[in-house]
Amino acid sequence: DAEPRTKPKDQQTNQNATSKQNPKPTSKSKTTSKSHATRKKHPYKYYGNIPDVNWRAIPMEHLRSHPLYIPLPHPNTITHLNSLEDVRHFRQDSWQWDELHKGRCTTSQAAPALGLLEPNAARALGIPRSLQKGCMSAFYRLGQPALRNLEDMNRILATGGNEDELELESESEDVWKEMNYGHVGNTNGLYPFPAKYMPCISKDALKDRTKDAEKYLQNLSSPMRIRMSWGNVQEATAILTALNYFSKHDPDLRVKEIGMCGAGLDLNVTNTGQEPGLMVGASPDSVIEYSNGTLEVLEVKNHCPFVPTEWTSGSKDQKNKKMKLGDYRIRELPLQFSVPPAYIPQLMMEMLCCGDSCRSAIMVRQTATCGAVILRLHRDDEWITEMNYWLQRFMVEYVDIEKPPPPNFFWDCDEESERYQKFIQRTKTISEQVELVEYVRHNDIQRVLGENGLRCPLFLDHLN
Repeated sequence: DAEPRTKPKDQQTNQNATSKQNPKPTSKSKTTSKSHATRKKHPYKYYGNIPDVNWRAIPMEHLRSHPLYIPLPHPNTITHLNSLEDVRHFRQDSWQWDELHKGRCTTSQAAPALGLLEPNAARALGIPRSLQKGCMSAFYRLGQPALRNLEDMNRILATGGNEDELELESESEDVWKEMNYGHVGNTNGLYPFPAKYMPCISKDALKDRTKDAEKYLQNLSSPMRIRMSWGNVQEATAILTALNYFSKHDPDLRVKEIGMCGAGLDLNVTNTGQEPGLMVGASPDSVIEYSNGTLEVLEVKNHCPFVPTEWTSGSKDQKNKKMKLGDYRIRELPLQFSVPPAYIPQLMMEMLCCGDSCRSAIMVRQTATCGAVILRLHRDDEWITEMNYWLQRFMVEYVDIEKPPPPNFFWDCDEESERYQKFIQRTKTISEQVELVEYVRHNDIQRVLGENGLRCPLFLDHLN
């Protein structure tokens, strides 16, 4: 399980079919709902007590120094905003980015506000019960006072107040070394990635991480926190997966860090007074800018491999037997070559907020042991118009008058129920029409390596 040292065979496919005029690689299938199942013996121990959520993760601070990645400035250096849209320059780990969410319908609140997580709509979309959390988070968020004009944004946001850049152990050495890699126009490249990641993790570092993880687990309020932490920590690694793949087809592209987009949309500009009104915003994980000027938003989803052993099905004796093996187990379901319906509002709102020229979105669904899939969703302006219509209704009929929505609001509430149900059906159809761009094999994902061949187990209590 090491970073490949020779060029994978699949790098040589479709290279001649890709040109600078059309740098985006063509999809392997226009519509698919197939899954990729890996049935080989699992290379890791299934059970353990100390899951490593930082497992082989490349930190965001290091991704920012990659030669093909364009980072945002440190938020403390932003002292003036010239336009509403300039707030997109605040990094997503800044307090300013958090402040911009108040009173604004961002991607995390779009599905709840649209009623997608209500029982009837969720059932029609096939959304699991565990995700049917209702709309009250959106109701309370949209009811907060929002920053609505440039004067207030400058007064409140352009004031610094963030921590200085993190000083990592590898700061004194080069993080990346540019390599002769295989891409369109360079079939002789021997290295599989544009740049080699130089820092390695040592056994002492893993021991220190083990101590930190033990303290973290002692104060863990819910096992779901582990899954959330995994998604956050592994985000930069999944962004790198997209960067590595697309740069093979367009070596002159750049992947750019971005904050909250859409503050300058006409929808938001007309609501810049003190009166209530719908405000939207979206923060893609990054944006891909191709050499011909084409722009795609990039969203990554990291599927956590750890689940509590007590969640195992079976008899009480079977569960007790497995519990003796460890508090957690590895569970990696087959990769789905699809975008779940609950994520359609997120991707569509990201395209909306990045401007009319953004016509598609990329989603990377990445696992710890089964590789990753890269998917493309095309923009649907009619669907976006309907999304805005229902979000406006949610704002006017519930938020503005401080009236909590009833269950299944919109589904069977008035004469427009049929229109809403068609919107739900269209959402499901769009989720099934996603394009598969690529399946990335496990060994073709660039991650941190162990020092001198050190093995990096998923469970820290399995260290040699």
